[in-house]
Amino acid sequence: MDTLKAIAGRSSVRAYTDEQVSAENLNTVLEAGCAAPVGMGQYDKMHITVVQDKGLLSRISERVQQMMKRPGDPLYGAPTLIMISSAEMPMPGLDYADGSCIAENMQLAAMELGLGSVIIWAAGIAANADPELKKDLGIPDGNKAVISIVLGTPAVQPPEKKLGVTIDVNYVR
Repeated sequence: MDTLKAIAGRSSVRAYTDEQVSAENLNTVLEAGCAAPVGMGQYDKMHITVVQDKGLLSRISERVQQMMKRPGDPLYGAPTLIMISSAEMPMPGLDYADGSCIAENMQLAAMELGLGSVIIWAAGIAANADPELKKDLGIPDGNKAVISIVLGTPAVQPPEKKLGVTIDVNYVR
């Protein structure tokens, strides 16, 4: 797939089938995430947690619902959640920047494989606020969850998009 087409075509999917992501596709998505740039090459400070256990997904969903005070499944019925966590980095915000690069690589790979994804920011906040949940997720001591995505087969195919400038751009020359 052409890189620019993949970038333009990636969209946030908020409805999934029950079909679990195949081991092969999951591995491809994880490999794409691990190929992302990480500030100062500190890959050893990053950690990826893959959650496919329905009971744990339900706990995360319930915790996020409580925090957001909104009904409905904040994981959109996706069968897989991928949470990226980081140890303390030498510069403020580097953990979030690195986690975001990892997540976007995974989302682009998922799109190429015909899978849907969406960032679930609140899942990390929920994990960080609940020590028991954080432990059950296997997030290493000293790490904090910085970003999560859900992954699965879209219940409805997203509309086709094309590249175009939609964000205000300021040129300083």
